[in-house]
Parts: sequence; C-alpha cells; structure tokens
Amino acid sequence: MRPLPPGNPGSYAAIALPIPRTTLPPHPPDEPGRWRPDVLPSPGSASPSLQRQAASPASRRRTGRRCGPDLWRGAECRYTASVESGSAVVTPVGRHSRQVAVLRRIVRGADPARTVVDGARLVGDLLRAGLPVEAVFTTEVHLGAVTAALPPTVAARVPIYLLDPGTASRLAPSQHGQGVLAVVPRPARALTATGAVLYLDHIQDPGNVGGAIRSAAGLGAAGVACSPGCADPFSPRALRASAGQALVLPVQYPADFAELAAAFERAGGEVLGTAAQGGTPLAEWRPRLPALLVFGNEGRGLSPEVAARCSQRLTIPLERGVESLNVAVSAALVLARLRWLVPSPILD
Repeated sequence: MRPLPPGNPGSYAAIALPIPRTTLPPHPPDEPGRWRPDVLPSPGSASPSLQRQAASPASRRRTGRRCGPDLWRGAECRYTASVESGSAVVTPVGRHSRQVAVLRRIVRGADPARTVVDGARLVGDLLRAGLPVEAVFTTEVHLGAVTAALPPTVAARVPIYLLDPGTASRLAPSQHGQGVLAVVPRPARALTATGAVLYLDHIQDPGNVGGAIRSAAGLGAAGVACSPGCADPFSPRALRASAGQALVLPVQYPADFAELAAAFERAGGEVLGTAAQGGTPLAEWRPRLPALLVFGNEGRGLSPEVAARCSQRLTIPLERGVESLNVAVSAALVLARLRWLVPSPILD
C-alpha cells in the first residue's frame, strides 16, 4: 500500500490495481440484495473527530484494533480508510468492523440468503465465470490474484475488503484457510422430472454431499436434490468439495422426496434406490430416463419411507471385504453406467 503524504492524516491512498478503467464512484450503489459497505466514509471526507483520534495515542490503539493494524501508519498516525483504482474498490477493514461482523455471521451459517466460498483458486474461478459474488475478503498476499480475476464488467459491483492475516485466519471456515473468502447468494432452485437426478437421503458429511454434486455435474446429471436433514450443500465445506458446482448445477435443498418421486412417476420414469447388498448388480441394470437415483445415509442407508417408494434397488459388487463406497464414488459409478447405456441401441 503506498504511504500517504506527510501531514495529511485524512486523505486516501491508492493501490495500482491491474484493472485499467475510468474513474467510478468509490462504492457500488446501494441496491436490494447487494452488499452494502454503508459504514465507510467517502473519499476526502475525513472528519475533524477522526483527526483528533489520530492525535491521541489511546484512541490510536482503540481505532487500530477496530479498523485493522495496517490502517495506522507512522508517528503521524496516517489514516487510510479506502483504496481504489479504476473501477475496483479495496477497503481495509479490521476484525471489529461491521463488514467482518456480517461475514462472521454468514460463515456460521446464520444468514439464510448468503453463504461463503473459501479458497483463492475457487473464488478466482467464480469471478472469472461471472457467477454472482456480493463481496470478496482477502489479504494483501492474494490481492493481486483477486483483482486480476475480476472481469471489468463486474469489477465496479464487487467490493473487495482487505483483512490482516490473523483476522482472515480466524474467519476461515476451514482449518487451513487460504486468506480469500467470497460472499455469494444461496441458489434457490426447484428440480423437474427430466434426465437423471440424484436424491441424497440424510447424507450427513458435507464432503460427501459436495463430492456427489461434483460427480453429478461432471457426468451429466440434470440436478441434485437433498432431503431435509441432509448436510447443507451450500455450506463452505460442501462448496469446496463440489469445486463450486453446487452454485452452477441445479441443486434443490431441502427437497420433498414424495413430491419429487411422484413427478418422475408421472413422467414415465423410475425411482431407483441403492443398497450395499441384495439389489440388481450394476452391470445388469437396464436404465431408462427420466430417473431419480436415491442414495442413503452413510450408516443407515435408505430411510424406510424412501426405500418403500423405490421400484428397484441397485448394488455395486465389491471385493476384498469392502462393504460399501462413499456416496460420491457410488454416484459417479451409477451415473457413468447410465451415461454409457442410455445412448445404446440395446434400450431401443
């Protein structure tokens, strides 16, 4: 960050970000559903009270804790409230700022409309793909990568908040956070009885849920439905396991099994369950579309009401005493078998 000129405690410093754009307002306009950095001062509006704070060592310590250690610089206590270059706005915030408080609530899963994506590569992929991103929190180490991933068409609408490494580490939803978090809206989709749809029945591990969604996306499924009581497919851990595909592939959560099964039956499709033993071997399965493919809980398998509705059960033969595979691997094998067989003349 370029230091401010001496004797000018209330001015703003600029980072030369790699986004050559014309000058735009420093903050995105307030719109419904958009992240609102409305607690930040506008450029050039350093108040007299702020300058009085800069002259007080006690206030300097308090404000440094509130706004971040890198915002107060040198003996003159120069204050940097916002950083902008072209159309990208980078605002340093500390662990007690309002933005961090909102982010902490989202990370805990307390916001029903938003979730958090964790990881430099995944956030960069989302930005480059043009998916809806409301805000990005990052450290100075990753700032260049984040701004480089911002398409010029959305750079003005995605505020970037700069965190110190300690605050970023404490906010990370995973044990090994990478210092980059993106706030994204939770998708709200309803599936229809077309193609192959996975139904996850009370899967408890977010990693398994995310892995199944990733398998579904890679092998051509029409969508994934998650039962009530299933691990949240939009939690940070599930999003990371799905490589962000839960934000791209249609995912319905929660989804009522009876309604979805009835829709597939009306469409002339079938409802297929999976079982560790006693079902039709996968190699002998002759599928037809549309198909609702049901995968049960890691320990208990299919719940009784779901099992009773399945017209057929599939079993993946295993060797060497292995009893079962996790749901992501099972889903990949079933979808791969479906993908190979559906275009075959044997089904005609």
